[in-house]
Amino acid sequence: MNRLWISWKPYLMVFRLRALMETQYRAAALGGLVTQVFFGLVYVCLYTVLYDGADAAALQDTITYVWLQQMFFRMMFSNDGELTNLIMSGGVAYMMVRPLDQHRFWVCRDVGGRLVGAGMRMLPMLLVQLLLPKGCRMALPDSPAALAQFLLSVGLGAVCLCELSAIVDAINMKTLDRRGISAILNLTMMTFSGNVIPLTLFPDSVQMLIRYQPFAQALDAPIRMYQHAAGLPEWLLNVTVQIAWIVVLRLLGRWMWQQRMNDMTVQGG
Repeated sequence: MNRLWISWKPYLMVFRLRALMETQYRAAALGGLVTQVFFGLVYVCLYTVLYDGADAAALQDTITYVWLQQMFFRMMFSNDGELTNLIMSGGVAYMMVRPLDQHRFWVCRDVGGRLVGAGMRMLPMLLVQLLLPKGCRMALPDSPAALAQFLLSVGLGAVCLCELSAIVDAINMKTLDRRGISAILNLTMMTFSGNVIPLTLFPDSVQMLIRYQPFAQALDAPIRMYQHAAGLPEWLLNVTVQIAWIVVLRLLGRWMWQQRMNDMTVQGG
């Protein structure tokens, strides 16, 4: 156990330091809070008009989905530019001589930034809910079990996002230009994670396919657990799908990083 702690200590430390660094961006968090509240209200008004009183329960679920997607917008689209700057400036050479697993190091750093950044927006937005008219508020969790499932799923979703980001970083090491792959990934993620349109509103014929694709594990899966507590078999299935995608993305990302570490083009000097 002591050996395991020693081996993970540098990665837990970088997680902690990145989390503390994220708390320094209070003005950015305030700006993000205002922006997400505004877009949340816009979406709530649009869906209220769309349902037009036809299905009050479905409307409440959709409003809850909208507020949760706005609360975790920062987690979805967080971008720590330090690694990109190191690659473009040549500082990546110093990174390579550290006696650390570089892939694990940067994933742990990314997880810390995403979770704390999301928390800095989520907590004030929960307070904002108290000021809104009853018809515009999100619903409480289905049960304490649903809340516990949601929190675990959010953590797994953050790791899934960071593994995706690590793949983008590996491509950046090869192309020396992050813009193209990032634009493609962000557009795909916005569409298939539930960030623009709740995935629950897609046709029933594609629900099974769209629910278990990798992007849905970041946002849609946690929200579904928040809204409706799953029984043990369904919960295990949901968590297994999330963990399976994390493993697949991690294996792919580590392989790509190893290739880049063995054939690195260093800029600058």
